[in-house]
Amino acid sequence: MPQLTRRRFLAASAASVFALSSSAISAPAVFADRPKDKLRIGLVGCGGRGSFLTTFFPNIPNAEIVALCDPDSVRLADLCKKLPNAKNCGADMRTVFDDHDVDAVIIATCNHWHVLAAIWAMQAGKDVYLEKPICLNFWEGEQLVNAAKKYGKIVQIGTQMRTDPKHHPEAKAFLHEKKELGEIKSVCVGRFFARNGIGKRSTPLTPPTTVDYNQWLGPSPDVPIYRNNLQYDWHWSWNTGNGEVGNWGAHLLDDCRNDVFGDAIGAPKRVLAGGARIGYDDAGETPNEFFAYFDTGAIPVVFRISNLPDKADPKSAGACAGPSSGYVVYCEGGRYEKHWGGAVAFDAEGKKIREFEATSEHDGPGPHLRNFVDAVLNADASRLTAPLKVGHDTSTWYNGANTAYRLGEPYSKKAVLELAGNDATLAAAIGELERHLTAQGLKMNADTFRASRFLEYDGTSGIKGDYAEAAEKLLTIDYRAPFVVPTIE
Repeated sequence: MPQLTRRRFLAASAASVFALSSSAISAPAVFADRPKDKLRIGLVGCGGRGSFLTTFFPNIPNAEIVALCDPDSVRLADLCKKLPNAKNCGADMRTVFDDHDVDAVIIATCNHWHVLAAIWAMQAGKDVYLEKPICLNFWEGEQLVNAAKKYGKIVQIGTQMRTDPKHHPEAKAFLHEKKELGEIKSVCVGRFFARNGIGKRSTPLTPPTTVDYNQWLGPSPDVPIYRNNLQYDWHWSWNTGNGEVGNWGAHLLDDCRNDVFGDAIGAPKRVLAGGARIGYDDAGETPNEFFAYFDTGAIPVVFRISNLPDKADPKSAGACAGPSSGYVVYCEGGRYEKHWGGAVAFDAEGKKIREFEATSEHDGPGPHLRNFVDAVLNADASRLTAPLKVGHDTSTWYNGANTAYRLGEPYSKKAVLELAGNDATLAAAIGELERHLTAQGLKMNADTFRASRFLEYDGTSGIKGDYAEAAEKLLTIDYRAPFVVPTIE
């Protein structure tokens, strides 16, 4: 049976181009004058997320932003005005990585840059704070893990909910130690948030003259763009993003893994997925209505997404039951609902029996950034609340779900439910999506939706089974030289 453990697509010619190119990063540098009491940080990516992260550093006295980089000169100039003491390093991130005055970097680029940027930074001797999602596929995640080991660098993943010191211990005690609701039967994770279409041009988009498009595109194949805007909407193209599954799914599936499994399960055993891009005709490729069923070998996990509005409330896709961003743990004696910013527990009759509050900074990454700074200044990766291994394990969930969807066939509700053993939580989730779509005059059938059979995991390193060969072809990226993600042994 074919098996995918890593992609073998790097041709000798591409590897040679990378090795000989002046853009290849040299061996790790050792900086003798590195400060021991203050961390000097370079920010790569000055868009919304990167700019937001900088606002927390006035409250982190042992760290400062000393360098800024972005291929969008407008974004870069705007942030430089707000941080006049930080160097303007231009469009090329290698300027930051080569800077003797930079100890660590925050990578808040577009998703398609995450892996190569992090590897280049580690090769240059920098520790890394890497925004989620960490990678576009299994092989890329493997290279990140190998690079951190090879270069001995500290890598924190930007899933900031991991640093909440109050919620997770209380949730784990409630669900597992005291078992106040009895045994856990299943989990349903959801993200329901309305998004508009991204447009569909008849001619390719010309990138703004204020953007160094070569640096913006980096390792991503140079293909025509038919959406209206270059920035942000790259999320909904497979060439540069992971869709909502890898966007909010990276947060919520990670949160679920933490509280429900205590990270005891890395990759699930298998996943099936279904969905559609429906409700508007645009240039987006990723699904805006989606479901997945993860077979963990223990507690089954259902994941669902809606980016279409509820007809009763156009600002929210609230027709689907459960938290708008969170998950529900179904137990023998009731349910536990985790929301983005708190939680509540109900008994079997639906009576509220307890509320859980998050820390005041739960919705912000301030404590998470401080945790990274503390770990780096103390040269102690064990202090990290979201180390790379955690992020890599979670990436197999959202990347596996995306891969299963992309390998799907015309949807059959009966076939999906039979494959999942007629799981009641999955059936309920699909029913909610059906009602939500019906209210908008949309149908969930073989003409509009696609769904996969089970995609089987080979641990955290790839895919095995019937889908392995097709997945290998699908996930192979023809990186643009010289921006080639290297194989790290």
